Amino acid sequence: MSWLPKWEGTSESPGDLQKLDVDSQTRHMALSSLFMEVLMMMNNATIPTAEFLRGSVRTWIGQKVHGLVVLPLLTAACQSLASVRHMAETTEACITAYFKEGSLNQSLGWGPILVSLQVPELTIEEFLQECLSLGSYLTLYVYLLQCLNSKQTLRNEMEVLLVLSKWLEQVYPRSVQEEAKLFLWWHQVLQLSLIQTEQNDSVLTASVVRILLMLQSRQSLLAEERLSSGILGAIGFGRKSPLSNRFRVAARSMAAFLSVQVPAEDQIRLKPGSELCLTLKAQQALSALESLPSSKQYVEYQDQISQAAQFIKHPGHCLQDGKNFLALLVNRLYPEVHYLDNIR
Repeated sequence: MSWLPKWEGTSESPGDLQKLDVDSQTRHMALSSLFMEVLMMMNNATIPTAEFLRGSVRTWIGQKVHGLVVLPLLTAACQSLASVRHMAETTEACITAYFKEGSLNQSLGWGPILVSLQVPELTIEEFLQECLSLGSYLTLYVYLLQCLNSKQTLRNEMEVLLVLSKWLEQVYPRSVQEEAKLFLWWHQVLQLSLIQTEQNDSVLTASVVRILLMLQSRQSLLAEERLSSGILGAIGFGRKSPLSNRFRVAARSMAAFLSVQVPAEDQIRLKPGSELCLTLKAQQALSALESLPSSKQYVEYQDQISQAAQFIKHPGHCLQDGKNFLALLVNRLYPEVHYLDNIR
């Protein structure tokens, strides 16, 4: 397993190091087999019993499992659960547990998860759709990273970017527990978009612009106080958004940033300038962001909003600074969420 920590500077001989690696793999497989036996009980149980077991497993993972112990359980869930829904729920619970505070060797990061998530190819499409409907966004993020690692070509990266953009058009987090996961997706969009624009290909750049405009539109939608779906939503009387105020600050900030950096369907700011020429859309987005503290529910985020607005209005910033801006928002608004540490 390539993600295992390096033992440089220790007294072990090369033979000892190899034994440690083999021992770790053996332990992983042994624990995975044990977990598989337990999880397979859900496959043959009656529906009420299976649902009870499903709830019990998720509670157990959430309360008792953490750190590297999660890895064999993650592998077992992929290899033993017949229900794709149960698989998608369990993998998400495992990844969430892996990143609990104080439970992770930070130097390992996402590597162990990428190795341990092994979704059967026969069920992959159904699995991905189930993840989308359940809000298993961390699992989908891991899948995307696996796709990127499997074939490191510009064409593959563009295909992943297109898949991710399609997903972003479909999803709306159902709770505050799901919302921050989207930052990983936004970061990936920014990163892959920049790679494509570096090719100086007008067709690729046009595709990137469309994707970024879509992302900006979705972020604006997520920043709204009320849901816009349904008849009542269409006239401004939709249900209250299930998302937190701090997420709406982040979403509105990113939407304003992109409205400045991608001002039109045929324009994109890839280099900084001496001044900004803001479109009406960008002016409105910035105004909406800066006016948030006038509402008492956003007063506590006044400093973060001010810092975000200053960053956006700085002419020395361009699309290349998008990842840094997202990192700024994550650091100021979500310091406790450890699965975001790799994009800080």
